Amino acid sequence: MLESAKDDEVLTALIAALTRAFNEGSPVAGQSPERRRKIAVAALRRIRSFGRRNVSIDHRPHCIRDLAKGLADYLEAESNLVGPHMKDYQFVASGLLDAYQTVDGS
Repeated sequence: MLESAKDDEVLTALIAALTRAFNEGSPVAGQSPERRRKIAVAALRRIRSFGRRNVSIDHRPHCIRDLAKGLADYLEAESNLVGPHMKDYQFVASGLLDAYQTVDGS
């Protein structure tokens, strides 16, 4: 479970990134603060599992694709039907990675 002060700091940054994406028109960033928090928790878990799943944090395009896929899997009933919305997920994933790396220092 995510509970440490560092987790709170990272989640705050991720939620802020989701809010920015929503304000910029992203249809997948979450309309409510509660929804954004759930998305942020899912994103943080996905990011923290990069190493275990052989996703190098140093290979940004791969990280963005992986995180976008993870978000689509989390948010969509049938993620294989996301289609053009995958660009929206990649946009959100990019902002989330930026926020994570700013706070975490990776």
